[in-house]
Amino acid sequence: MAFALSSKPVAGVVARAASTKTSTPAVVRAGVRSSSKRRNLVVSNVAAPAKESWHGTIHTPGPNSQRSGLPTLINKEQVEALEAELDQGASIAALRRFNDALLALPADRWEAVLRPVFNELCFNLESFNPAFTHCLLMVQRTIGVSDYVRRDLALKNLIQPLAGEYGMHNGQQQLKTHRELFSDFFASLFGYELAQLIADSPAPTAAQTLFQQMMRDISSAGGQSAEPLEQASYALGYNLAIEYLADYEKTWMLDSFRQLDSRIFSGLGKKIDWIFLEVHAEGEAEHAAIGHAAVLNMVPTEHIPTVRRAMADHDRDFAAFYNHVADMLEGKI
Repeated sequence: MAFALSSKPVAGVVARAASTKTSTPAVVRAGVRSSSKRRNLVVSNVAAPAKESWHGTIHTPGPNSQRSGLPTLINKEQVEALEAELDQGASIAALRRFNDALLALPADRWEAVLRPVFNELCFNLESFNPAFTHCLLMVQRTIGVSDYVRRDLALKNLIQPLAGEYGMHNGQQQLKTHRELFSDFFASLFGYELAQLIADSPAPTAAQTLFQQMMRDISSAGGQSAEPLEQASYALGYNLAIEYLADYEKTWMLDSFRQLDSRIFSGLGKKIDWIFLEVHAEGEAEHAAIGHAAVLNMVPTEHIPTVRRAMADHDRDFAAFYNHVADMLEGKI
């Protein structure tokens, strides 16, 4: 059975912050797509439980960002064009392939087939946290080089998804970290703790390779010599690619596991804890919109090729990871 795109409409549509010229923050709730052109392409009919719901604040360039003498900033249409290139990239094909293989999971051997895949996914999911931190650091280190207001607004955006990974959201007490949510999901599916999987499994080589590639590229602008502001532009483009592709990744993964639950897991009496996947299927779109705004806040138009290169670098390596885990599934089904 080929993996099918969900076409269900978004529950609520909130205007993209990128479309406004005012400095007033735009509040967005989970479910907002990072590009209006994709809103009906990748949407799962889910809603994060109330105890895990949140809203973020998108900060867009204001009058103080456009002061005389500053480089012209990249605009919304230019960023959307770069995002559209990812829609046709290698990662989308790899994610489709992975979900096709996941849906073909054999009912009589599902645990043996999935266990090594979850070993890779566990490391991979956490590895994005230091990548986000590194992107933020590359912006911070332009102090004395980049404009104060532009830098501050970019950082004001970037910190929100990173804080969310650790259960911190605007106006709420700290919730479970995303590592805790993943552990809950794993335990509800497999019937034992995630720590046991980690202790019993070999090194997750594909996830480790992707992590090394991400950290290398973010720290070096993809291995090319660049001054601090261009390095920050690269990091902002890389961060956007991570969040943009994660929107597809988590939404499709939730759809696949919902179908597997109907076909396999519910018949085994399993009560799956969906919060991890639901939070990400809804929240990654918001994170992508925040990453989009961070690019708008700081990247000069002359760095568009740098942003494109950063997004292509992540697309290449993320695709390699998902093709590897698809190989793992296809080799056992």
